[in-house]
Amino acid sequence: MVIEVSEEALRKALTISPVIYQKHVKGRAEIGELVELEYEGRTICAMWDETGPVRLRVLLNHECPSTPEEALEEALERAYRVRRLNGAANWDAFRLVNGDGDMLSGLIIDIYKEIAVLQSSSLAIDKYIKFIAERVRNLLKLESVYEKSVQRVRRKVGLPEREGLILGTKKETVVDEEGVKFLVRVDKQKTGLYLDQRENRVFFERFAKGEKVLDAFSYTGGFGLHALHGGAKKVKFVDEDHEALSILKENLRLNSFSEEMVEIVESDIWRYLKEERSRFGLLSFDPPAFIPSKEYYDLGVRDYLKVYINAFKLAEEGSVVVLSSCSQPLSRDDFLRLISKASFYAKVDARTFALRGASRDHVMLPNARHLEYLKVAFLSRL
Repeated sequence: MVIEVSEEALRKALTISPVIYQKHVKGRAEIGELVELEYEGRTICAMWDETGPVRLRVLLNHECPSTPEEALEEALERAYRVRRLNGAANWDAFRLVNGDGDMLSGLIIDIYKEIAVLQSSSLAIDKYIKFIAERVRNLLKLESVYEKSVQRVRRKVGLPEREGLILGTKKETVVDEEGVKFLVRVDKQKTGLYLDQRENRVFFERFAKGEKVLDAFSYTGGFGLHALHGGAKKVKFVDEDHEALSILKENLRLNSFSEEMVEIVESDIWRYLKEERSRFGLLSFDPPAFIPSKEYYDLGVRDYLKVYINAFKLAEEGSVVVLSSCSQPLSRDDFLRLISKASFYAKVDARTFALRGASRDHVMLPNARHLEYLKVAFLSRL
């Protein structure tokens, strides 16, 4: 078997995204088979795939081991080693595998204490999903492994949705995030805790003492719960997802926060913004991806601008406003330009004092700018 790959495609696979597409490949192998590629005097180990236009997923920067299982095991152990080094492995909840960022393209693995949640967007990964589940359970000494391969990108490449327990029986747990407890139901919640915002939620807490707080797009309450933990006077949670708000109520009980300190609004955000007349001293606006792909760019930009303008209008003088975007097509520069426009149209003076991204468990290759999807700006409204 001889597989030929263009030098440019290999260079990009080793420095930006460990994926090689059909147009750059000559030859063929079996799905899940290991393929050795030569690049500038060294041998690279990749796995053959036939998911959409993808044909090769680079796993290791050296010769292939004897079997695909050995290659996957080494890649998983490397991912875990990085989290041990940066401290994320000490958290109750963290991302163990960040797809391209860990040279395990097509695979996401999140850990919630004694439960792992796997997400595959690859035929090759699907083939070894049970092996991956077993290895992860043994590596971290977990009770259960749950598959939640129901994401949009999977449907886009024509793969069927897959969801359910692979190992064990446990589907619910409680995790502690720097003193704040969160209920996690892996078979109910869409993406657990949005782990990428973990360190931003913790940072948010330091501005909360004595403040009236708005957590817009609250989901299960991440930012607002940390505000309460930090001594907020009152927190208003706003979301349209009834199930998420029911888990929020469980989280409030878990943390023994008084009902007098909380207001929960189940509402479409646009209706809420039209009706709200209060002002707040600390605000988080963490909307869903208004720009899921490039064709939605213009529409999404308008929605972000509208949301950010309203955020500034609801902020009292001297407040802290936290604005987020998880849309990958929106660059950091464009994100900041939108915030600048929003403050101008809202007729407020604002200063960015912290510009942050995803938490440290969301590792990436040094030049993988496409993985810098999360942008979070902490601003002082003067």
